[in-house]
Amino acid sequence: MKFGTCSNIVLGVLAALFIAGCTVDTECRQTTTVYLNVVLTGDSLRPSTDSARLALDSLALDTVSFSTVTGMEIYGLGRDSIICDTADVLGVIQLPLKPDSLHTEFVINYNGRSDTLKILHDNDMQFISLACGCLVFHTIEGWSISRNFLDSVHILNDLVTTSGDRHMQLYFHKW
Repeated sequence: MKFGTCSNIVLGVLAALFIAGCTVDTECRQTTTVYLNVVLTGDSLRPSTDSARLALDSLALDTVSFSTVTGMEIYGLGRDSIICDTADVLGVIQLPLKPDSLHTEFVINYNGRSDTLKILHDNDMQFISLACGCLVFHTIEGWSISRNFLDSVHILNDLVTTSGDRHMQLYFHKW
């Protein structure tokens, strides 16, 4: 009799563990935020290869060295909220790309000038779990800028995921 009772208890514990292992996790433990990480550095102007820009700026091969970017404001075109509004910025700015469009545009205000940065991207939806839902990874396909104070953009890594990698470098004109 003891053997049957003991085996029933063991079977009951194993069944409880099996059922507990199959329940849905209601808490998402994975980050679902995907940002385009844009780098601003102290040497922000690379040697220009644009002949029109060289004609306008005789010092285009110099680099602008600064330790902070003061008063930069960034917002998404077609959005009401400001993404970045800082007194001092130097390093990485995180920008969200639109998951339901193949391009995202940002307006960047700096030193009384405005530039529009347009990012062309492909979107890849990734299912995580029922608790976390989906997230959208992006592949940068191209870019354009209006060139009022920005000189150019360099793609560092075209795959935008949750990894926190740096994706783009912004270069400023020397005025």
